[in-house]
Amino acid sequence: MDKPVLSLVSPLHVVPDIGKKRAEKLELAGYRTVLDLLYCFPFRYEDRRAAPSIRQLVTGKPSGFVARVRDIRKKALRNFRVPVIEADLEDGSGEVRAVWFGQEYLLKTLPPGSMGFFYGKPEISAYDGLLTLRSPVVEKMDEEKKGQKSFHVNRIVPVYHESHGLSSSFFRKTIGIVLTSLWGNGFEPLPHSVLTSLGIMGWFPAIVGMHFPRTPPVEGDIDSLLLPEYPPRRRFIFEELFFLEFLMGFKKKEIRLSSRSRNRQTPESAETAFRESLPYALTEAQKRACREIASDMSKPSPMNRLLLGDVGSGKTVVAAWGVYLSFCGGMQSALMAPTEVLAQQHYASLTSLLKPHGIRTALLTQSVKKSEKRTLMEAVHRGDVDFVVGTHALIQDALVFSSLGYIVVDEQHKFGVEQRKTLIQKGENPDVLVMTATPIPRSLALSYFGDLDLSVLDERPPGRQPVKTDIVAKNRRECFWDESVAPALDRGEQVFVVYPLIEESEEENIRDATSMFGTLSQKWPSVATGLLTGKMPWEEKAAVMEAFRSGKIRLLVSTTVVEVGVDIPGATVMVVENAERFGLAQLHQLRGRVGRGSLPGTCYLIPGPDASRESAGRLEILAQTEDGFQVAEEDLRLRGPGEFIGTRQSGLPMFQVASLVRDVDILLLAREQASMFLEPSSRELVEHSWEWTTLMNFIQNRYPGVQEWLMIR
Repeated sequence: MDKPVLSLVSPLHVVPDIGKKRAEKLELAGYRTVLDLLYCFPFRYEDRRAAPSIRQLVTGKPSGFVARVRDIRKKALRNFRVPVIEADLEDGSGEVRAVWFGQEYLLKTLPPGSMGFFYGKPEISAYDGLLTLRSPVVEKMDEEKKGQKSFHVNRIVPVYHESHGLSSSFFRKTIGIVLTSLWGNGFEPLPHSVLTSLGIMGWFPAIVGMHFPRTPPVEGDIDSLLLPEYPPRRRFIFEELFFLEFLMGFKKKEIRLSSRSRNRQTPESAETAFRESLPYALTEAQKRACREIASDMSKPSPMNRLLLGDVGSGKTVVAAWGVYLSFCGGMQSALMAPTEVLAQQHYASLTSLLKPHGIRTALLTQSVKKSEKRTLMEAVHRGDVDFVVGTHALIQDALVFSSLGYIVVDEQHKFGVEQRKTLIQKGENPDVLVMTATPIPRSLALSYFGDLDLSVLDERPPGRQPVKTDIVAKNRRECFWDESVAPALDRGEQVFVVYPLIEESEEENIRDATSMFGTLSQKWPSVATGLLTGKMPWEEKAAVMEAFRSGKIRLLVSTTVVEVGVDIPGATVMVVENAERFGLAQLHQLRGRVGRGSLPGTCYLIPGPDASRESAGRLEILAQTEDGFQVAEEDLRLRGPGEFIGTRQSGLPMFQVASLVRDVDILLLAREQASMFLEPSSRELVEHSWEWTTLMNFIQNRYPGVQEWLMIR
């Protein structure tokens, strides 16, 4: 029977020596095709080009060598609670004994006759004078077929993450067999113009170089293979970033080619009427964002814009401007917030801004009574409601809009892809404004939100009070509450105290909100104290927040449920315990909850007793700057982009070798090249049509979820 011819899209069960069971394990690990397997890059390398024989081993010098197991046995020794596994190893030049303690599984995995790579420090046994390795690292090796070059020794060897019972040596041998089968493959997913203009390494040589490098860039330094300067690695760093930028640009182009159900006609006096109704003057940044939104909404293609603003930069009034323009154009609007607390906050502030213009608003959340909900949804369907603020309740099938033309999604990273898609589909290509209160570094916003046009609010509205940040040292802990919090309570001001946990944990030495609520209530019995956590029923949460907002509660103990959208003008003090457990951007959000009235605010960050010097030290960044974008840049450097990207990443290329922090220069190149490829002349488009098809097919095979992502705004 002829062996199947392997291609990049071949299922793994047809690869020699894999079989059905191993293919199932590989699929569980995320590898379905030959292409998937080739992108399983090693996380480190070992230099086995000069692996010694047993005869060449030097006492006291750690070495790695290949040997056959002649015999293996379990021994019970006096004074040892665990069994001792002892093996005799040979390689034709000599013998050495290996000893492990308690690792009985080796009796099955290393039976007599099996081959392995062993690494350890040879010593002469004081018991019998034999050369012995104590607890050596062992990697079982499948024997190569006769005439086949070894994938495991006499070369620089890749080491892979082991998962689902699949060993590093299995990945090494299987990938080696696949590469041998595909040798000379001329496949190339990147456009030829990109390769030639940048001098990037070709796909197949780069794949081989990632798995089986011949020499490290710096001879003698095997770790230099992990540097971005290593040509094969640099190729795949660029590839990942190019795919990302290409997809973002392609999606933006597709959105611009789509059209809305009707064009918006805005009266010339609209901007003047809106500004004159506001109780304050807009900042230049707000004016700029409003102009950008007005320009977008006047075009036949739908708006798809990200409003990026620091804490207290005034995003709400900019969102209200969009609602007003939509209303002037005879269309309805909706705002979806991730929590009921935030939805209520938006409803209250937006209603006050929009009421002077006769815009009818409504609040729709899961806690609205059934009878009221039915009446409200009927009004929305008839067009008797112009603007609906809500949570996930907005995406229920029963809610049908009469003419949904403008959508605001707040904190979109807290929503799933399908949830946003469902709301957008309730209109016909509506304008979409995505808001986030988490400052995102511009490089990251342009990369992972590149399909969205960007508006940045980088000014603080006039009158907004500064917030001082104070890191509470260990020698101040005992007197802190009396010296720093009590005076604010005596003056009638309000205080937040935030904890990372709801309840006490036996595993961690961390204070929790529930226990400290009791402690602080007893400390100040005359001060009305409230508890707010995410586990509480909505009615209780709403009652606590209303009591805090009205001033009946003056000390609120909570978790991060108050991170965004909570506006309490009388709150002047924010205390965060175990502050090292939070990201810098999250702490920046928390301190933005105070100083929102006429009085300045203070945020006290208290590191936990077990906080390392490094984790406590990074809190100093918050004490040095109030600029959320600077904080976000530092958070990106320290923690990576995950906190900012969130579920946005669903369906998009996952970075294996690229870094948005380290590889900014390559990112800029990738963005430039992707933009050039997406904007060719008609002649170039014909010439590159085969490249376009190759690129799109490759991306869809490489990232199966990307097609769905491309379909969703």
